[in-house]
Amino acid sequence: MKMPSGLKSIAGVAVLAAICLRCAPAAADGSSAPGKDPVKVIFDTDMYTDFDDAGALACLHALADAGECEILATVANTRDCLSVAMCEIINSYYGRPGIPVGCTREIGKTGASEGHLKRYGATVEKFGKWVRHRNSSDSPDANEVYRRVLAKQPDRSVVICSVGFLTNLRRLLETKADAISPLDGKTLVAKKVRLWVAMACRYPDGKEYNSMMDPESSRIALENWPTPAIFTDWNYGFDCFSGRALAESGRQDNPVADVFAGNVPSREEIMKKSAHYLRCAYGMNGRASWDQTAVLIAVRGADPYFNVTRGTYRMAGTDGADEWVPDENGRHLRVTEKVSKAEVARLIDELILRLPSGK
Repeated sequence: MKMPSGLKSIAGVAVLAAICLRCAPAAADGSSAPGKDPVKVIFDTDMYTDFDDAGALACLHALADAGECEILATVANTRDCLSVAMCEIINSYYGRPGIPVGCTREIGKTGASEGHLKRYGATVEKFGKWVRHRNSSDSPDANEVYRRVLAKQPDRSVVICSVGFLTNLRRLLETKADAISPLDGKTLVAKKVRLWVAMACRYPDGKEYNSMMDPESSRIALENWPTPAIFTDWNYGFDCFSGRALAESGRQDNPVADVFAGNVPSREEIMKKSAHYLRCAYGMNGRASWDQTAVLIAVRGADPYFNVTRGTYRMAGTDGADEWVPDENGRHLRVTEKVSKAEVARLIDELILRLPSGK
């Protein structure tokens, strides 16, 4: 049997993963050492017009199966679409249908765009048996989910991994004391959250999809978030390609494989595209791995895969542009290359190719 090209280096990836698991993350990255208690993670996703979100959630479940993390909730920052349904499908496939779900209210991105339906529509229909909230707006308010989950956790124990718009994070910071917790949102976050890992922004300045689509929420979250924060920005993930191995795996019962198989162009298609397309979207090994890198950082820390620099990301003006301000005393860290991006991509492929526990 001919092995898909993306699988050829999996043995090497397994060795890399084993080595990395023995490496304690640098203290500066806000993480705790692997091999300790599982990292408590809330996954905040747009699950909207791109499909690296699905790959990221698959990585998170694979790490949970390995005992490295506990998934406390999966919340969507997009309304009136299939975002929550896709989270429910992936959670159920990996044997965790009880993970709390929710979505934003009132503000932010809404509606099932053509691109969104292209990415996820067929998969939601195929795996509809696992869907409880086909319209994300019918799911619980993300604010309530966040507050209930955070209130129950030990102090400074939770990592929030956001791979979409910053709408939910802004809304959480603005919540008031209620029957769930006597603390307002910002105080609750400061008390319970250890680290925020975000796939957002563009270095050194520019417009990046996650941070530009709800710029006011991005501004409020970037300026007011009270815990350490690490950014894996557009610049890191755009040429870190993964997912073709899963797309070509032929797995029929796997919703993430279904999404990738339906959206990763053939090698022949890619060869016909422009250099800009190749540089910014797809490569021979798959799709840009923006969101998956955020999951690796959330669970294992920035080290040993990434270097970090300190500064502050902030919104510049009101049109969605951001800028990075280097500052040794800045509030944020952004990741840069340490292990080659090809090796990181192979590790991501190894994770998303893992079968769920018990299958």
